[in-house]
Amino acid sequence: MKKLLVILCCILALQSCNKGTTGIETINGFDVNWTGDLNKKGQDAVRDMISNMVKVEAGTFYMGAQNDSVIYNNYDENATNLESPVHEVTVSEFHINKYEVTQSLWEAIMGKHNDKNDEFDQWEDRFGKGDNYPAYRISFKDVETFIGKLNESTGLNFALPTEAQWEYAARGGANTNYTLYAGGDNVLEYAWIDQNSDKCSEIGKKTPNTLGLYDMSGNVWEMCQDWYYDYTADAVENPIGEAYTGYHVYRGGSWNTNAQSARVTARSKQGIHYRDYNTGFRLVLE
Repeated sequence: MKKLLVILCCILALQSCNKGTTGIETINGFDVNWTGDLNKKGQDAVRDMISNMVKVEAGTFYMGAQNDSVIYNNYDENATNLESPVHEVTVSEFHINKYEVTQSLWEAIMGKHNDKNDEFDQWEDRFGKGDNYPAYRISFKDVETFIGKLNESTGLNFALPTEAQWEYAARGGANTNYTLYAGGDNVLEYAWIDQNSDKCSEIGKKTPNTLGLYDMSGNVWEMCQDWYYDYTADAVENPIGEAYTGYHVYRGGSWNTNAQSARVTARSKQGIHYRDYNTGFRLVLE
């Protein structure tokens, strides 16, 4: 009986050590209201993520690209009709994470993938597996669930970036750089693409852009809030594609796409249930 009590006490002590805190904690200027839904390891993963949120000052830039005019510094011979017309966009202040959401952060919020009826593993070595690799093979609906749980656990208002926020941040924010890729014109310095990788890579291994953001070009495609919509030439403020079109916007290209897809203006679109080994996301806070 005495031995049983000792074992029980040890189990209770371990549970206490793994238990998350509750109440208000200020991290990187944000007041996090822990509800206790996450254990200590999960809260530590979220703390680390919040510490890496970067402030993006409000400003105005020219969004998109065109292959028939050199106006606005947005000329690009590889621009497609999805990227034009170039138009003036004003973006309010927001915060964006330095890094794509990692597999460790995903599991801290969602738990490990244990569906024995699923023919695929969530993460695979052949596509990149480990705590600091980006989360992938997740759909837009999966991400909605993830963000809902994250917001409930922290009392904050995380979201996917709008397409305008994403491009503005990729270009360097208020000090806008009209380069081809997020950081410069040498794609291999800033991005993992089909020329230099055969799977996704750990976050933060390439040169960041001028805001200190990593992998905005390449590694995994990044989801945006917007339903896909066609650009117009009108000047707009904080645009977002709110009308249902059947497809959400993805940006940045990936480890198995070419340099053209990694351009900061390149646009792709997929349905809400689409999953692949080259698609992920990053978070914003407004």
